[in-house]
Amino acid sequence: MKRALCTAPLALGLLFASCGPSNESGRGIPETKESLYQRGHGLYLTMHLEEAERDLARAAAMDSSYADPLVDLGSLCFDRGTKTEGAARTEEYRKARTFLARAEALGYREAEAYDRLCEICTGLEDARGFLKYAKKNAERYPYDRQMFNLGVAYFGVEDWASVVKTEREASEKFRESQYLGAFYRQMGLAYMKMDRDQTAERTLGAGVEAVDARLAAARKSEGGGAPDGVRRLQDDKIGMLLLLRRLHTTYRETDKLAQVERQLREAGYTK
Repeated sequence: MKRALCTAPLALGLLFASCGPSNESGRGIPETKESLYQRGHGLYLTMHLEEAERDLARAAAMDSSYADPLVDLGSLCFDRGTKTEGAARTEEYRKARTFLARAEALGYREAEAYDRLCEICTGLEDARGFLKYAKKNAERYPYDRQMFNLGVAYFGVEDWASVVKTEREASEKFRESQYLGAFYRQMGLAYMKMDRDQTAERTLGAGVEAVDARLAAARKSEGGGAPDGVRRLQDDKIGMLLLLRRLHTTYRETDKLAQVERQLREAGYTK
């Protein structure tokens, strides 16, 4: 499972003044979990990772119900993992998942945390873990991006019926979403996986029409629509047309195949 996901960075809060690689909080003043966290948080923001990890770990050890340092530790390990490869990356991602899962269990349920947990599970090729957190994310934040990712997660565990159910609901609810084409594309491919090719063809055809309507509306709007959203719609349209080309090639639908080839050229796809 190598699908990219749509994610946002964890919010890290405000940068505290006078943060640097120091182990002293003031002479004669006892350390508290809050002071350790605040110092570790500031050190993390200024990329003094070893010192930050030490203070954050001490803060977490002082109170097992204190979620804030766990969030930072999870983010720190993830950041470090992205800069490594192989076994080292796997180890950092596992540590990051442990910290963030503990924070989530303590009540830290921000969308960014679920996004990061989904991304980590994807990096670890843990399809079941990805689905677990994608479900929680979509239940707590039932928006278009979360529904898209939930469909991807169901696809990863080959639950085709749930892919169709999730993305059909999303396509009906979020008619103006930049993910509209992706909803239809995933539905169509799931139907193909279930050997329901005629239903797949109808779904993909409806998806192409829906995306064309959204692109036309975007062109008429002031500024021509958000570039990233338009690009996503165009890419998903091409993806649906390629699936239709596969179907028409399989069933030797010559006229339909010629039409799809024309649509692909018009969409800028020449391969």
